[in-house]
Amino acid sequence: MQPPPQERRACKSCGATLAEDQEWCLQCGAAASGGLMRETDWRPLAVLAAVGVILLAGAGTAAYAALSQKPSKPPTHVLIAQVPVSTTPSTPGTTPPSTLNTPPPTSTPSTTTPSTAFGTGSGSSSTGLPPSTIKPPRLPALVPTPHTPSRSTLLPNPTNTGSTPTNEPSTPVKTPTTGATEPSPAANPILLDTDAASTYNPSGYPDSYFGDPGLAIDGETGTAWTATVPPSSAPHMAAGLALDLKTARHLGTLELHTPMPGMTLEVFGSNASTIPATIVDPGWTKLTPSHLVKKKTATIKLGTGGKTFRFIVLWFTMAPAAAVGTPTAPGHISIGEVVPYPPGG
Repeated sequence: MQPPPQERRACKSCGATLAEDQEWCLQCGAAASGGLMRETDWRPLAVLAAVGVILLAGAGTAAYAALSQKPSKPPTHVLIAQVPVSTTPSTPGTTPPSTLNTPPPTSTPSTTTPSTAFGTGSGSSSTGLPPSTIKPPRLPALVPTPHTPSRSTLLPNPTNTGSTPTNEPSTPVKTPTTGATEPSPAANPILLDTDAASTYNPSGYPDSYFGDPGLAIDGETGTAWTATVPPSSAPHMAAGLALDLKTARHLGTLELHTPMPGMTLEVFGSNASTIPATIVDPGWTKLTPSHLVKKKTATIKLGTGGKTFRFIVLWFTMAPAAAVGTPTAPGHISIGEVVPYPPGG
């Protein structure tokens, strides 16, 4: 009986005949079918690799959880000191100690780290916590506020009559050398509008005879209202300086400043709605007799009889000899400032 003919082997790439034990094609070099390079089943290896990856992932997760967990700190024991409230009753004449202005002592709580593990050291308590080593702060002694005696207790009372001493004299003080009584402060002057002053010229002299009347109430004694002394009647004059108080006022005095004393004047007052046209008009009331101004600063007392007046006029009747001049060069008088005062000024 003849053996069955062997199956002929051929190269899958080029079709060349291969021997029974030939693993490589001698023509193209390709591997023979069923040789050493046969297909291998990789599924068991893939399963092992997947299992290994899963194990590694689990180990990494556990390690991260262990590292991210924070260690617990032991609780801190803080002792809060309470300030006792003083109940000492106050006695008359003394000031009780003030506790509102005394700030409580401040202390920074500190923690103590035990040398051994909680619950294992010799000084640990049964609960496993370290014993508290913080001592309560020492409170400062309350210092009473010093009592300041009132001003009345500092003043001696030699008579000991029980009356309260006064520090202000009830009568005017007299100077030790002359014995003169100090004058009381002057009253405030009556305020005037800037247009309150005007030239009173019932005689009809030329306007060039007079200066600016506002300079007599501008608060500057260095400026002045001027009036020419008529050469035909010198040293006699018939002109004036009028003041409009805008409303009826009680008057006491007039303060007059002039660089050339020696003139004679009279003061008239009126409470009419408009200033009277002439000095002999019955609307005027004579407040002073003829007055000779002897100094550069003069105070003229007005006799108003308790009446009120809106208009005042200083009526000049005689110029000083030095202000007469000549017919070719007439002289003039000057009024630096006029200040009206209420009664008592």
